[in-house]
Amino acid sequence: MIQRFLYLLASFILVQQNLHAQATENIISHNQETIVTDPSKGENSYKNWAVFPPKNKEIRQIFLNLTFECPDKMRCADWDYVDHIKVRQKNDSVNYEIARMLTPYGGRLQEDWRFDWKVDITDFITILRDSLEVDYIHTGYEDNKTRGWKVTVDFEITYGIPVAEPLAIHKIYDGNYSYGDKSDPIENHLVPVALKASTQSNFGKVKIHQTGHGMDANGCGEFCDKYREILHNGKVIDRKQLWMECGDNPLYPQAGTWIFDRANWCPGYLLQPDEVGFDIKAGQEFTIDLNMEPYETEKPSAKELLVAYVLEYGKINSQNDVTLVDIISPSNEKIHSRKNETEALAVIRIKNNGKENLKSLAIKYFLEGQKPKEFRWKGDIPFGETALLTLPEEIFIEKDSTYFYVELKRPNGKKDGYIGDNSKSSVYIRPNILPETTVIYFKTNNKPGQNEYSITNSYGKILFKRDSVDLKPNTSYMDTLKLQEGNYTFKVRDNGGDGLEFWFKAKDGNGSVKLLDTLGQATKHFNSDFGSHIIYNFKVQPGATYHLDNEPSINMFPARTDGPVTLDYFANDEKDVKVIITQQEDETKIVETHTYLNFKKGIFTYDLSYLPKMRYYLKVVIDGNEVFKNRIRLKE
Repeated sequence: MIQRFLYLLASFILVQQNLHAQATENIISHNQETIVTDPSKGENSYKNWAVFPPKNKEIRQIFLNLTFECPDKMRCADWDYVDHIKVRQKNDSVNYEIARMLTPYGGRLQEDWRFDWKVDITDFITILRDSLEVDYIHTGYEDNKTRGWKVTVDFEITYGIPVAEPLAIHKIYDGNYSYGDKSDPIENHLVPVALKASTQSNFGKVKIHQTGHGMDANGCGEFCDKYREILHNGKVIDRKQLWMECGDNPLYPQAGTWIFDRANWCPGYLLQPDEVGFDIKAGQEFTIDLNMEPYETEKPSAKELLVAYVLEYGKINSQNDVTLVDIISPSNEKIHSRKNETEALAVIRIKNNGKENLKSLAIKYFLEGQKPKEFRWKGDIPFGETALLTLPEEIFIEKDSTYFYVELKRPNGKKDGYIGDNSKSSVYIRPNILPETTVIYFKTNNKPGQNEYSITNSYGKILFKRDSVDLKPNTSYMDTLKLQEGNYTFKVRDNGGDGLEFWFKAKDGNGSVKLLDTLGQATKHFNSDFGSHIIYNFKVQPGATYHLDNEPSINMFPARTDGPVTLDYFANDEKDVKVIITQQEDETKIVETHTYLNFKKGIFTYDLSYLPKMRYYLKVVIDGNEVFKNRIRLKE
């Protein structure tokens, strides 16, 4: 009976999801289109027409999915430029920036690389109708003959009753405003905007795309931390520091200064807009005003790239309505790869789309083929707000991978006003099985005071920790741990946000970290250029065959040098290894080749000081396959 119940429940959820899938349409405006710069203008426009749903068709939600790949006949582009995705309705001169992308430093990305981002653009529901011109604008000045991006712009439209009746959208600011110029203060442009609400309006929302660029003597606007206020009828309703920490970027490592914190953005990031709700009195006038932190400098060059909208909504369509926004863990999506604090406990994001505050909820969750677990959640989430929930019971299955299911039920003990977005599935990848006795190998760099590492169980209890006060510069540590059966997380923290090595900070040196078995074999290698942290989940299961990380660990340091370059190679198996150094712009021009037969591990230094000062690639080839490629900047 239990097995039949599990089968019926799984079938029910799958049917629900299939019905939900049938109500979803993907409209692709740019399909793997090669995007390059136009150095003569500093921007290049790629306009395509697409047909969106008619105005009389109800839409529940719209996501914009953005995919970047390396072009087929070029390498990935180098620089962190600002890209815009704008739409314009037929016979209309007004365009709307619906998304903003900050491109990654692609100099070290492999040919088969790709990455996916997404952003909720449901607020543009009144614009994304009928025939639309979708304009992908790529800015920048780099060479457009040898490098670029392959870009896919995919509008994922889910049909159904909207959360609230969309009434109007007003673009109130749109510009690249100077910041810090006392002769032309930014507040001369960010003036209060007066609007008159519709007679059907129930509430409003301010939606902002804002990023800081340029660099004056104080690092503004890209590298300075300033606040912005939003005022409604002269009263501050929101204050935000326009600052983002970049060391935990899920797209890592990158070739440039990807770890440096920036003004509301990071390289390789699809901007998630700021959204602030406010009350509206139907039919009455109101004002919205944006104010930047007061700032002046003698030689201004900072820019605030800003577009802002005011949205009006009518009635909220359900009293009680919860949405399962995402499954953060378990998940095989790269965008979540740095958020899984523990793989054994599931983490989901929910949103209250009901008029009543969400105070209770039933959550069913299970791995395919297992008995469902149920969690009765209690809390308090206002309308339009989201929350991350950690589900309390561990999940594990012997299969290498399977599906994980979640279903939300009975918000506030009532029937959900819209059940179409209450369930989701994700891909569960079984954590690696490691031996009962694990050895942590940790070699510090010149700044050990920035580091600590630990092993915790699923519930966050620390079983082992080595703090920064225990670490000395350029020292190797071997910590042997005996672990009982269970789920564990290995964490490495770097409070400088620059990992154990970073090309821009060559004076800080380089370190390394890996997990070993008692025979000295690697069970897990880690990249030293990891930014702010490493999170690795594993399981100990006595008697089971444990995992070995048989891909070689390869590290090259420094990437910017006046001559010497060191290669650190570690592998479990002996292989014939070839190291090739080529020019970057013409990889057929090989300057050095080194061959190592039956090679397992070692450290080598190559002195390139005799070569012309330019950029090169160091490649490692095993059995004819290129397994490592990193750029060398040979400087004066």
